[in-house]
This record gives sequence, structure tokens and C-alpha cells, in this order.
Amino acid sequence: MSFLFVIAAVVAASFGVISATAGTSSSSKATAMPQHSHASHASPAADLRVTLDRLLGEHAALAMNATNLGFSGSKSFPAAAKSLDRNSVELSKAIGSIYGAKAANTFLNGKFQWRAHIGFFVDYTVALAKKDKPGQAKAVANLQRYTKEHGAFLAGATGLPKLAVQNDLLGHVLELKNQLDAFAKGDYPKSTALYREAYHHMFMTGDLLAGAIAKQKNLN
Repeated sequence: MSFLFVIAAVVAASFGVISATAGTSSSSKATAMPQHSHASHASPAADLRVTLDRLLGEHAALAMNATNLGFSGSKSFPAAAKSLDRNSVELSKAIGSIYGAKAANTFLNGKFQWRAHIGFFVDYTVALAKKDKPGQAKAVANLQRYTKEHGAFLAGATGLPKLAVQNDLLGHVLELKNQLDAFAKGDYPKSTALYREAYHHMFMTGDLLAGAIAKQKNLN
């Protein structure tokens, strides 16, 4: 648990950097999803923002649905996992439309990249259900490395500050982990609140990435 106390402090400090870079204040976070979901497709930059916000928001919801169902041993878990992977492929195609097929494949299938972090969450879910503490610790360590490796990839592609991107990913990982932990304990009010926070966070991430890409590619 000491890992979580340390990185939670880092995430709290880094969110100020991320929000400043994205031009999004914490006070607007709660209303970000309705604003973005109704955004007008008036320009390539707006289209990109809407697409990334939608896909990343879906990712958070589908990932939490899948881990909750997996922890519960639901027969619907395989279907939920397939839906989550379809979302991952759509995200990779969005990346590929900007940076090319090689970047899309690295994003999706690279070591400690996007699909890998979903696998690490599955590992954590299985270990949590079995009360396997070493297994949980290994999964968390792999997720921590994912935030470094995938954050470096995204920062390199978009030109965003590497530490800001890595810490944004770390915030996402913590939110999903904490949501599942609350669900596993039967604390459904907390689990539901964390579910909503994790979903809204993805719109901040989408805005962060879309803004940087639009600037980089001179999209209006």
C-alpha cells in the first residue's frame, strides 16, 4: 500500500500541470462530458476532440464494467472484455489516422502499451478475487511501468511534457483500481462515485491529447 500513498501524492500535484496544459480547470471537470458529447463537428480539431473524448470515456466505462463483472465471476465477462477490446482497436485506428499504421500498432500492441495495461487490470482483478496479495502487487507494478512506457510513447508523438502525460495515466490507473477495490469490498456508493470520476477524467485526457495534436498538425 505504500506505493499507492506515494503515487497518489504525485498525481494530486501533477493534475495542476495537466489541467493548465489542457486549459481545463478542476471546477469544469464535472460538466466536461455533457459539453463534449454535444460539441459541434465544426472543424477537424473539434472532430478530433469529440472522437478522443468519446473513445476514452467509453474505455473507462467498459474497463470498469469488465473488471467488476470479472471480479463477480459473471458469465457476461467475456462479452464485456470483447467490447473493451473493440474500443481499444478503435482508439488505435484514431492514433493511426494521425501518426500512421506503425504508431497505431505500437500504441495497441507494444510492450507495456495500451492492450497490455488492460491485461494487467485483468491480472489484478483475478488476484483480488483470489486474495492473492503477491499477484496484486505484481499487477500494480506492471501498471506503474505501463504509465511510464505508454506515457513516454504518447508524449513523444504529441510533444506534450512526458511527466504530465505519465502522471495523467497514473491518475487513470489509480481511479480504476480504487473503483474495483471499493466494489470488491461491497462499498457501492464509493465505487459508483469513483466510476463517475474515472469516466469524467478521460474527457480531460482527451482534451489534453486533442489540443496538443491540433496544435502540432495545425488543425483548425
